[in-house]
Amino acid sequence: MVRRDAPHRMRLLAAAAALGLFFAASGTAVAQQGSVLLWPVNPVIEADARAAALWLENPGKTPITLQIRIFAWAQADGKSTYAPQQAVIGSPPLVTIDPGAKQLVRLTRLVPPPPAGETAYRIIVDEIPTGTAPASPGAGVNFRMRYSIPLFILGPDIGSAARSPKALRPMPQLRWRVDHDETGAFLEIRNNGPVHARLVDAAFVDADGKRADIAPGLLGYVLAASAARWPLPASLTPVGDLVVGVNGSQADAITPAGR
Repeated sequence: MVRRDAPHRMRLLAAAAALGLFFAASGTAVAQQGSVLLWPVNPVIEADARAAALWLENPGKTPITLQIRIFAWAQADGKSTYAPQQAVIGSPPLVTIDPGAKQLVRLTRLVPPPPAGETAYRIIVDEIPTGTAPASPGAGVNFRMRYSIPLFILGPDIGSAARSPKALRPMPQLRWRVDHDETGAFLEIRNNGPVHARLVDAAFVDADGKRADIAPGLLGYVLAASAARWPLPASLTPVGDLVVGVNGSQADAITPAGR
């Protein structure tokens, strides 16, 4: 949900796909009520900058305590992997925010930027349960929310405004295919370009213009020189062109593998 008074602020839902959520003894996930506002939702550290800003806001009525961690992000065999790293830090790493208050977290790189392309990270913000947080009815354990947003550190060929205006920056180079494994059909999108691709509104569109949506809104990311996979519903027939919006551009067909 985007706040009317701050168009770049977005209410992020817990990202179960990123690193997982915490579950009750009964096996049912229960999230605490309320949420945190985080912005920007796509921070980058330019090649000629040492840091970027991440803002956290508590729109609720009780204080919240948040832990900020940053993981190296890669994609292997079509899946995302996360690993501890020491190249970039979030400061402060632990914050308590009063109701209605905001907190600045500086995302600072401790190493030189990549010589070319970009390096990918995931920022994980965990809401830490406190003694004052209301317990969910019927829950044996209190759960914390988890938020996950991407962070990219850009090389000079991409992220130096003086050397590389945005209009001239490299683009993803995408190819797609549909294949099968023991779980069923999946869509794989490979990115041979030097920058990530953020994919939205993906659908197959046949010669008659009939549209078969794969996922509404955000499909996911394909990192540079990587591939990502998404399972396809058994009811979906992958016929025609794959049409998808990439990095904020209008949805268009991308090239199948082998062409």
